[in-house]
Amino acid sequence: MIIHICLSSDDNYAMHLGVTMASILVNKSAEDEFFFHILDGGISQENRVHIENLNTLAPFNIEFLPVDISLFQNFPLDTDGPAHVSLATYYRILLPRLLPDVKKILYLDCDIICRSSLTTLYAEDMTDFSLMGVTDLDADRHSSRLNISRYVCAGVLLFNLDLWRKLELESHCFDFIREHPDKILMHDQDVLNVVCQESLGLLEKTWDAQICNTRQARSSGFHALGATANIIHFIGSRKPWLPGCRTPHRKEYFRYLSLTPWAGYAGEFRKACLRHFLFHSRISHGRKKWYVCGIRVFQRVCRPPKK
Repeated sequence: MIIHICLSSDDNYAMHLGVTMASILVNKSAEDEFFFHILDGGISQENRVHIENLNTLAPFNIEFLPVDISLFQNFPLDTDGPAHVSLATYYRILLPRLLPDVKKILYLDCDIICRSSLTTLYAEDMTDFSLMGVTDLDADRHSSRLNISRYVCAGVLLFNLDLWRKLELESHCFDFIREHPDKILMHDQDVLNVVCQESLGLLEKTWDAQICNTRQARSSGFHALGATANIIHFIGSRKPWLPGCRTPHRKEYFRYLSLTPWAGYAGEFRKACLRHFLFHSRISHGRKKWYVCGIRVFQRVCRPPKK
């Protein structure tokens, strides 16, 4: 079976995209064939080569799809908020236009680890659905805010591109963004849930175990599910590759990173973790306070005399 997979990235997220691809390739079944469609928001030639070199893990086809960024100017984006959100999150709205010959595609965020073959997921019957995803961790709040009955996480999505083209959902997405920017809090995730509400299907939670180190995540059941889930999704701003992250299953990210051309980043990460421990952890707060105090005393004592 040929599985069409879409990932979206700029150059800053190219390494994480590679880790997601590596996890897919390592856990494929013998019958799986992959065609990766990369929504390219400015990936450098060096990182493109690194991505293509992942074919040492398993063969695949790949294409980089340039995106006209001007289409997304003035789109709602909290530039003062978490750094893990960029305009690239809106690119997937263009999939029906960019892939006119593809009927169905699986979209994955780049903060995801796949643990199993994707055959069962990709084989989901989408006859009546334009979009399928797993219920979001905070679905009740967002559903109430947008006055809709269902709300899925946009990290793992199955797109019925034939139905998207038939219902002209791409244009409806752009219309909603222009007419209701005040309603958009979760970027294109809000847009997709509202526009596709009448044809939105639900996937089993094992296909998008939303993991973060919060009380809500623990009470939701996703943490318990994370032990056996087919897909781990590191939601929120605390990503495994950031020093100080305490998210469960974060070590799996580095296991797959070691299989990629970016494996050397692990050494830089260990140094960054040491710096974080020394200057930003709770344990370091006392030492840091006395260090800063000492610097200030030194500056006062050694202040040059006034002329």
